[in-house]
Amino acid sequence: MKTISQTLCPNCCGEGKEIYSALRDKLYGAPGIWQMKHCQNDSCGVYWTDPAPAPCDLPLAYKGYYTHHKTDAGSQVNPLSLEVRRAYVYRRLGYPLRTSWLSRQISRVAPLMSERSQSWLYCSFYLPWVEDGSVLEIGCGSGWQLEALKRVGWKTQGVDFDPSAAAAARSRGLDVQVGDVRDLGLPAASFDAIVMAHVLEHVYDPVGLLAECKRLLKPGGRLVSITPNGRSLGHRMYGPSWRGLEPPRHIVVFTPKGLRHACERASLRVERLDVTARDAANLLLASARIRRAGETEQIRRPQQGSRPPLFARTLAAMERLGIAFGLPFGEELVLTARN
Repeated sequence: MKTISQTLCPNCCGEGKEIYSALRDKLYGAPGIWQMKHCQNDSCGVYWTDPAPAPCDLPLAYKGYYTHHKTDAGSQVNPLSLEVRRAYVYRRLGYPLRTSWLSRQISRVAPLMSERSQSWLYCSFYLPWVEDGSVLEIGCGSGWQLEALKRVGWKTQGVDFDPSAAAAARSRGLDVQVGDVRDLGLPAASFDAIVMAHVLEHVYDPVGLLAECKRLLKPGGRLVSITPNGRSLGHRMYGPSWRGLEPPRHIVVFTPKGLRHACERASLRVERLDVTARDAANLLLASARIRRAGETEQIRRPQQGSRPPLFARTLAAMERLGIAFGLPFGEELVLTARN
């Protein structure tokens, strides 16, 4: 795989220090051996891949990637559980949609099941309701989250650089274009909201992408971006084996300070920046498997719906406890910013 040099931090142009070497893709078997640097700027502190895959060879890193699959988070949920989930999300995010009295009452205790309730909110991008609102999902993959937003009343549009993923999204009846959103010529001030889940870490110029989001948002419009947290408990424990590094697809891995810095450079106003332990047990389990795997071995990914082992669930509980005490231990960062 051809590579390009990224000597300076792609987030703040600061100096970096090599922190990991000889990284391999043990998830999807992309070729190559990779290194990562850590930005030494105290107001940034992101991690980045240097050298990074050349854009011309980047598709080699995404063969068989999970965004191709037609995932539907509600497809195997029993009707009452699905109704409770909807009632909780609608109430939390202000959606004017009806649910049954019983599901509304049960949903009021959902915060006691914090891991599950975080997953429910994630499916809707933590996005508050906007009447007659329009939303763009960047990196929509197979479109299952965009379809969920369309189902509850958003006017939706998507974009993904991967033709296979876009084809899967279009098969759901979604309006999805292929390419880089910055090259599509979308008109300014077109959207009430822009959402992206696990996209920002995949781009060479994250500040440029955030600046394009600002251009496309209406005045007061909202951006929600979900990305791995470089200060998570999983990264602290597993280091070069941490699932969130994902070489070579993750070009930049953000810290809370680094994500704030990127928003400031793009002239976006940070409304909230939260850490969550959503899916932490599975991510920590994957990190443990990456550490145990042989040099060229690909790890076995858990089947959908399977329960992680006790050690992974215990570590995830530690993450949630740390978050409750104000520590940045969660596996994910959830940014909400306004234009």
